[in-house]
Amino acid sequence: MAGDTLTQEQQAIADHSGGHAKIIAVAGSGKTTALLHYVKNRLDAGTPAAQLLVLMYNRSAREDFERRMGQLASNHTPAVHTFHSIGYRLYQRMIASGHIAAANLSPLSQSSVQLQIWKAIEECAPTHELEEIRERKQSEIEAAEFFIDYSKTLLCSEYSALKELKLGDEYGYFLQVFRTFEDWRRSQAAVTYADLIYDPVKLLHEKPELAQQYGGNFEDILVDEYQDINEIQHFLLRVLHGGNGNVIAIGDPDQTIYEWRGSKPEFLLKLFDQDFPPSHIYHLSRTFRYGHQLSLAANHFIENNRDRAEIFCVSADGEQQTPIEQINTDKEGHWLVEHLRRCQKQGQSLAGIAVLVRLWSIAAPLELALLANSIPYHSASRNTVLSRRELRPLFWSLNIASGRFSELPPKRRQQGLYEWLTAPHVRIPRKVLEPLCATLATQEKGWGKQLLAQLPETLSKPQAKRLRQRAELLIQIESWRGHAGELLRRHIGELELLSGIAEDAFTRQQGEERQQTILAFCQYLDTLKQPPAEALAHLQELQRQHREGEQTAAEAIQITTMHQAKGLEWDQVIIPTLTQHNMPYQSQRDFSTPASLESERRLMYVAMTRAKSKLFLLAPTEEAKRKDPEAAQPSLFIDEMQLPLSQLMAQCLHERPEHIHTDIPVSRQALRYLEACDYNPTLSAPAAPIRKPTQGEALRHNKLGQGRVLKWEDQRVEVQFSDGKTRRFDWDTLASYLV
Repeated sequence: MAGDTLTQEQQAIADHSGGHAKIIAVAGSGKTTALLHYVKNRLDAGTPAAQLLVLMYNRSAREDFERRMGQLASNHTPAVHTFHSIGYRLYQRMIASGHIAAANLSPLSQSSVQLQIWKAIEECAPTHELEEIRERKQSEIEAAEFFIDYSKTLLCSEYSALKELKLGDEYGYFLQVFRTFEDWRRSQAAVTYADLIYDPVKLLHEKPELAQQYGGNFEDILVDEYQDINEIQHFLLRVLHGGNGNVIAIGDPDQTIYEWRGSKPEFLLKLFDQDFPPSHIYHLSRTFRYGHQLSLAANHFIENNRDRAEIFCVSADGEQQTPIEQINTDKEGHWLVEHLRRCQKQGQSLAGIAVLVRLWSIAAPLELALLANSIPYHSASRNTVLSRRELRPLFWSLNIASGRFSELPPKRRQQGLYEWLTAPHVRIPRKVLEPLCATLATQEKGWGKQLLAQLPETLSKPQAKRLRQRAELLIQIESWRGHAGELLRRHIGELELLSGIAEDAFTRQQGEERQQTILAFCQYLDTLKQPPAEALAHLQELQRQHREGEQTAAEAIQITTMHQAKGLEWDQVIIPTLTQHNMPYQSQRDFSTPASLESERRLMYVAMTRAKSKLFLLAPTEEAKRKDPEAAQPSLFIDEMQLPLSQLMAQCLHERPEHIHTDIPVSRQALRYLEACDYNPTLSAPAAPIRKPTQGEALRHNKLGQGRVLKWEDQRVEVQFSDGKTRRFDWDTLASYLV
């Protein structure tokens, strides 16, 4: 701490003299350092530590802040909490004062929660749909659990959650599931993790006179990652403030990526200003994480969003370089393996490399390539691709064809037969199938013929047809003499597994992910050209090697999702499969908050700004585009980054020529960046066309400052500026003044 040298922006925050404040901080801008120095100054000025409260978003951020603050003062330091830990303490106080019913505040285990949710589903689901719901039991439980948790991010009723999530009538019964689960929970005096905030805050919202007793105890409340809070947390902050002292919020609306947890950019952009009118709005615009090329690309890219703050990222270290390389390849797994081998030869640590995916299905072929080449990796999904649920029926086919199935004990065979028969959904009640599987499992061979002989007479014609089809496929599998890849493609084709798995999934995204994982698995087996027994042994050996390698290898790359990468950084970041379909991902029927173009752009912005030394963007080749113009179209996000211009400007900033001559159109963003770096060369270049801002979009006039478009009438535009005045312009005139 003693060695910290603050930038002017950080120093301004450290010296904040009072009143509410809002801090907009770009990625890697040293916001924690600025907050620590502010706390130090407050303590040095005589503010009691007990009157300072710091709220961090998660436990790891809280522990890091506490550790660094311990270097500030060895005796008295402020309390550092997460929203959930402060909710826990509030809950305890309310129990002690008799304002809320006593409860066991150790959150229920997920298994207990899911068990009760399933009981509620069976009680509340429409009778005519119950059998189908039972067939997709785990997916239904997970969906209802998500609905319950999302409902608890809102102050209003669960009806609002149903509306916000845009669920169809078929999910309307989740409202009753929510109430049934809540009745059970309260009867048990139990809480989930979400209830540590939800229960006390709901009561305080319903009884404003009670809320006054629990707030107003702090001179300063500092809230980190404000863009990640939701409605219930925002209200809790209002209660804690209680009209006394200062609230300082720090965050970046451009990094709001947890909409599925109830977060929205407007909490930092608008609602904070309404509830805690800031005396100052500070900016931390200098990033210490990456160099000019990535800063320029990130600025060009995120500028396409409307709902954002006025912030412009500039690299603090002029010597640091973070090149961006676009790799056009149709063999991403092969490229990744070769790239990692080059890194190893050059002595680079694989632990400093991360692959960030939008969907887990994108990771499937990459994981298989790494497994096959014995390259260690850590996956944030905990298990390898070979452990994914959608591959189980295919593994059972390999076991049956290889002869390994007959060696299993009857109980295991029963489980295998049931999983094999019900993927995709066979539309036959469990109470019919389970006894049938138990009988078949007593046999050591000939399961397909036995199934044909024992078709229950109670089945309808469609049910009997589906089961007969599976029995005939089972006979083929038992006598299979071809390669494993051919076997699985026969399995998939005969049972229409891909379309069936999409129908069984709750969301389009979930269905597509499972389909792509299955296809990647089959493509890998095609390359092996091995019979089922050898292929199965090979896959099991890959699993074993990975388990042992993961335990012993410190040098392993990280594979994780863009969402899970938030708050982290790596030397190299690789973002694969940047196609128009995958990024931005636009789901048509998704059990989550609808993915908008802006939210997808924020997610990509977070992913690309995790890189310190190099960013790789993997996109399809021209040949792939010709073969499949729809599926292999590169992501529009790549063009939005203006990579050639960003590379040119970064090179010029490094070499500092007096004159720049180029055919690349130069944007106003780029000129503004050069000016921010105190570099003003003469320029011979075409000007990049200025995109017309849409209604509601923010803009920046180089004389009048920040404004927002109110409306368009032909080529005239009406803009309201931060001084409250509304002005009308011809577009060509306004464009010449925009920054």
